[in-house]
Formats: sequence, structure tokens, C-alpha cells
Amino acid sequence: MAIHAGRKQTTITPFWNRMPRFFLYPLTPPGLYVLFALAVINAVSLDLLAAGGGGLIVASIVGLVAALFAIKYGYDILERTAHGNLQPPRLNRETLLEGYELPFKQYAVIFLLVFMGIMLAIAFAPVAILFAIAVFLLFPAIVMTLAIERSVFAALNPRMLCGIAFRVGWPYLAVLGLALLLSGGAATAMAMFGDGLPLPARAFLGAFTQNLFWFSMMHLMGYLLYQYHDRLGFSPEALAEADDGWGDLLAPVQEDIEVGAYVAAANRLQALINQYPEHALDLRLRRHQVLRLGDDHNALFDNAGYLLASLIDANRLREATEVYLDITRIDPDIRPGREEDFEPLMRMLVQRGEYRRAVRMVNGFHKLFPASEAVPSLYLEVARVFSDHLGQPAKARQVADFLARKFPDHPAANRARALRDAVTG
Repeated sequence: MAIHAGRKQTTITPFWNRMPRFFLYPLTPPGLYVLFALAVINAVSLDLLAAGGGGLIVASIVGLVAALFAIKYGYDILERTAHGNLQPPRLNRETLLEGYELPFKQYAVIFLLVFMGIMLAIAFAPVAILFAIAVFLLFPAIVMTLAIERSVFAALNPRMLCGIAFRVGWPYLAVLGLALLLSGGAATAMAMFGDGLPLPARAFLGAFTQNLFWFSMMHLMGYLLYQYHDRLGFSPEALAEADDGWGDLLAPVQEDIEVGAYVAAANRLQALINQYPEHALDLRLRRHQVLRLGDDHNALFDNAGYLLASLIDANRLREATEVYLDITRIDPDIRPGREEDFEPLMRMLVQRGEYRRAVRMVNGFHKLFPASEAVPSLYLEVARVFSDHLGQPAKARQVADFLARKFPDHPAANRARALRDAVTG
């Protein structure tokens, strides 16, 4: 996440709130022009190939170049989207003539994966099956890494690929599922609308739908990188260009991150926190993202303790929740340090569907803060979570009973009794 001085922080819309736009994206010029041009070329080439004769070689070459351009344009889409540019690439000299190494690198990656799979199948078939499952699960990470790093070896690095998947978390699996659906979209469209069409029309429809879903898939994966750039140590150009002069100060930090010197990057950020206390919140958030990449959990927890309270005080609850999720993935028993932080975090965790984590956070709150006025409302919410979301009526009744007995005159006690009676009956 970029650090901004004296400026409203950039907000990135979650990808699940932009779903229709991913399908409309390729239909936005110049993407639409590319779709039509590739479809026409495919139709003409296939018609010439079917006719045979002197145009056979020309049609084959044109069709091959068009296929390479379609793959390359998809990678351009992914890279531009990852950097925060949400419009299809323009048809300029760079787009038309440069970057064709990526299709060949993609073929190299596929060849090497298939080769490794065959070798494993010959040596020990069960391992080959596990390898195939791993390749399937890591497919988006492979494509994203190849687009950004432009390296075959990086795209085959298990540590890098697994790092992307685990740092992004469940949204990665959601994108994997969407990519799987998109990959079969062209075949579905052809089955629905292609029967009975003449060969050129079928070729046109096939190329148009195939590239439509390919461009949509690449845009989706690029947006995943853009949305979760902070978790991945990636700096989108769109955010860096608007950093109000912080780029030079943070450049050494980014250099340390790129070579894996996370301790040095965290130390540089701590020095900036000391030097610019008025921007300590954003700098500390950046430091949290760096510490999460390394192995110094004590430094991560120490930084998060200050950061969590500051984000909640600034009403940046979404970011506070992300920080809390990060640290509890390492130590599930960590709790906020202040009693006033529990209620807003509880609301956000429930909103995000982190029901078990929310219950675990609040468990024993009355012992930590016996005089807190938040105990009844928090425990009533816990009872509701057990009843409505976790399907554990016995535990919901137990919490409601405790609340009714411990705080009989509190307004929450009546709602607790009603909930208890509902789950009992």
C-alpha cells in the first residue's frame, strides 16, 4: 500500500463488487476492436485453410500470429490492470510490436509442467496426481507471476506461487473458481449458439468468445494483484504516481523488499516513523505489510499492537480487521489490547464471515475487563453467532443463560432470554 502525505487514501473496490465489469471490460474499445479483428482473422484463415490451394501457408502464418497476439494482449491486460490501469491496452506501437516473448514463455511453462508431470507419472503415479492438482490450484499464481516477473523460472517457483495463494487467502480460491468457469465459457457459447452455422461464422464466434473470456480472466487476475498488492509486496504504478513525493523516501524500502531483505526494509520504515510521526499510521501500516513477509513474529505483533488501536481510532475498520486477521493467523489467541477495540472488530469480523475468529476473540472478555459496559452487547452477539451462523444452539443457549444471570437488569438480558427460548424451543 502506498504511503500518502496529507492526502485522502486511495480506496480499491473489492473485486466481488465489480463482477459485471470484468465481463464488460473486453467489450470496451479498443478491446472490442481487438476481439472483432481476431475473430475476422480466424474466420478468414479457417475458410482459406478449408479451401486449400495457394493461400494455405499464408492463412497458417496469419492465424499463428493472431493467436500469439491474443495471448500477448491478454498478458498486457493483466499487467496494466495490476498497475491500476482499468482500461484495455491501446493499439499503439508498443502493444502491436513488443512483448511477444510472453506467449513463448507461457508455452515453455506449459511444456515444462507437462514434462514434469509425465516424469512423475512414470516414476510414481500417485505423486503425479498430486502434482496435477497442485498445478491446477496454482494456475492463477503461475499466470500472474509470469505476467509481472516475465520469468519462466519465477513462474515455476513453488515458494513464490504458494506465497501468492496463501497471502491473498480465500479471494484467491474465488478467482480460481471464476477462472475455471471462464475457461469453459467459449465451449458453452459454441454449444448454445454454434450449431447449424456455416464454418466461417462458427470460426468467428469461436474466436470472439474464446478471446472475450480470456481477456476477462486476465483482467480479473490482474485486479486481484491490484487489490491485494499490499499483501504481496507489489507496488502498482497508479498508486506510486500519486504518492505526493514519498516515492524517493520509500524507494530504498521497495528495493529491500524486492531482494527479500525484509528486516532492512522494516528498519528503514521504523526510522521514517520516528522522523515523520505525523504520518506514523500509514508508515506503520506499510511496516506491518513488510513484517508479514518475514519471519520476525515478535516485531510483527509489537507493530500491530500500536497499529490496530490507531486504525480503529481513525475509523479505518476494514484495515484494522485485515491487520487483526494477519496476526491471528500466526497466533489465534492474540486479543486487542484495549476493551473499546473489541466491539468494532467483532462487527467487522461477523460482517466478513469470520465467525469462529470473532467468537474466539471475545471469549473470556468478561474476565479481561470485568467492569466493562461492553460485556452484555458483546456476549449477546456471540450468542447470535452461535445460533445463526455456526449452528450450535447449545452454546448459544449457554452464552444467553450466562448473560441473563450475570446482567439481569441490562436491556440485552431480555434479548438474551428471547434468544435462549428460541433455540430451546
